[in-house]
Amino acid sequence: MGKKINDYMAGREDGLLMALDVVKKGGVEALEEEIRFRNVTGIRTALAKKDLDKATVKIKEQLLDTVTILSVATLHDEYGYGPKRCKKFIERFNLKAECLVDDMASWDDYIQVIREELGIERVIRKNE
Repeated sequence: MGKKINDYMAGREDGLLMALDVVKKGGVEALEEEIRFRNVTGIRTALAKKDLDKATVKIKEQLLDTVTILSVATLHDEYGYGPKRCKKFIERFNLKAECLVDDMASWDDYIQVIREELGIERVIRKNE
């Protein structure tokens, strides 16, 4: 029982220190934004949103690299795409990814087009 209480107290102290750091760097508004972010996402971590965003950049880049490689390998192996069509695919894939990053398109936009134009139902699984 004592370990649970110690872990709980350590977590509270970590949370207070993180909140203090957020307020020092961005004011009360930044702390309010941090709280909204955590309530929406359900993320429980000692990292602030800003630090979490920074930490996930490499993960997102690696994910894009691996999906691109798998897609190009499939297009080449299964459908005979050569270097020219594979390079064109990579350019378009990167453009669509940039549209997501720049909020020019959303996942829901892409899902809707795939459903309406191709008749294929797709969903993004949630980590809950």
